Amino acid sequence: MAKVLTLLKTIRNNWKKSVVGAAAFSYGISYGKQTYDIEQLMRQCCKDVASYGNGSCNTNSGIRRVTVILNPAAKKRKAKKLFQKYCEPLLHLAGISVTVIDTQSGSHARNTIMNLETPTDAIIVAGGDGTLLDVVTGLMRKYEHNLHAVKQCPIGILPLGNTNTIASMFYNKYEDLVDVHNMIDATMAIIKNNLKSIDAIEINLLNDDPENPIKPVYAVKGIEWGAWSDTHAHIDKYWYWGFLRKYAAYVFSGYKSNLNWKCNAVLKYTNPCKGCSRCYAKNFSYNQSTNSNRRWWHAFLPKNKTFVSDNHIDYSKVINENCGTLHEMSISTTELCVKIESMPVQTMPLLKIALGPENIDYTTFVEKGWKRENDNELPINLVLDAKDIELYPEITNEDQMFYIDQEEYELKPIQVRLLPQSVTIFYPELNS
Repeated sequence: MAKVLTLLKTIRNNWKKSVVGAAAFSYGISYGKQTYDIEQLMRQCCKDVASYGNGSCNTNSGIRRVTVILNPAAKKRKAKKLFQKYCEPLLHLAGISVTVIDTQSGSHARNTIMNLETPTDAIIVAGGDGTLLDVVTGLMRKYEHNLHAVKQCPIGILPLGNTNTIASMFYNKYEDLVDVHNMIDATMAIIKNNLKSIDAIEINLLNDDPENPIKPVYAVKGIEWGAWSDTHAHIDKYWYWGFLRKYAAYVFSGYKSNLNWKCNAVLKYTNPCKGCSRCYAKNFSYNQSTNSNRRWWHAFLPKNKTFVSDNHIDYSKVINENCGTLHEMSISTTELCVKIESMPVQTMPLLKIALGPENIDYTTFVEKGWKRENDNELPINLVLDAKDIELYPEITNEDQMFYIDQEEYELKPIQVRLLPQSVTIFYPELNS
């Protein structure tokens, strides 16, 4: 009893050191438990993956080869370490040959893909939304005259960026070790060869200089323009607010005049078409059997194609005189979003044009900005369905930007064209 009293007296007389010591001890226990849980998770995954590496190799396909486009600056420069710790060991254990290419900038990633000559069965993006956009753009530009070749080269998305909007669409909702679980799930999707076709959009500059043409940019999420998009893009400037920075950004940005409070533009768009003689050949895909033994370069070989239509309708005989007709309207809004609307495979895909309110007060701006960060929702006044879009913005400030898949692009007149089911990705299995 005397020893206990002495201990309590010592703690009371040195309460500051005692508090620090208790906090350090608690952190140590928590860190140790987390490390143990991760070790057990990786151990179990390695057991599951070993069956793939120990299996017999198909003589027709040989060893699977993947090329990893790694952005070492992603995830606050932790991307490479995380890839080497959680993703690369599983790929090697599964018997996959891995080639890693570190990229230094967006243009480097695009040029790397465009100049890639080494045969590969897949391209793996180890980074965030920006790296994914650069890889998709590079791949589309490389095979701009043969989009089927793009579809035959699947893309794996490892969530190693600051923003992983596309990859997060396929995640399970884990309660703990979220990042580790997501990296493992994404890697297992590549190993198991789970494939899914998604839509993409092509963004071309209008009024481009024919002597110095700028190649199109390709995206898989959409385009944003407005006050909330400006603020969201600059959240990291308020890093000193810690986990509150996404809230502080809207509080302090609401007073700034350089936000796109007024998005004035002329919008031209065509209505979606359910299928007709004008568009079926361009927008409906061909039914091609998915064979895990196929290589991406087999897309250049001749093959028989069977047209897939809904309810066996011959769309080549359907007449729609309004297909391709441009509708024009002037818009004035605080936020404009162009998104790809996910649709069943055999249904004509479309673009959603969402227009926010024309005017907004400071309190509502902050309130809706917080809601965007938590629920990914913004106030919408009008939604339009479209197939192709032309946007002619009124440029009043050189600092105004579009955000294409979260990446900044100079505000200029653009044409947006939908490319249905044009990109193949690896996607994790979702638990029911």
